[in-house]
Amino acid sequence: MTLLGMSYNFLECDREQVFLMPPDPRDWLPEGHLAWCVLASVEEMDLAAFYGSYRRMGVGPRARVEPGMMVSLLLYSYARGERSSRGIERKCVEDVAYPGDRLPAEA
Repeated sequence: MTLLGMSYNFLECDREQVFLMPPDPRDWLPEGHLAWCVLASVEEMDLAAFYGSYRRMGVGPRARVEPGMMVSLLLYSYARGERSSRGIERKCVEDVAYPGDRLPAEA
């Protein structure tokens, strides 16, 4: 595009682009990011008490959120200084580092 003899150097805007972010979540955050540390730490924890409080098929008409994900979400949120449940929910939508990507609204 030129205007009065000047050319512009713009990045093309492709609104039909399939992916706006990399398809692999491991490409979103650098190695050594706090989120990876929290996830690795939770994998090492004994969460049997959390799992023991759930029935095999869950209670109610829908599946429950996996306890390991919830522990990861809370630990990561608290480490980042976010302690408000509404703030955590907002971060799950806005920040790819938050591990709660599929939380129900009332979680």
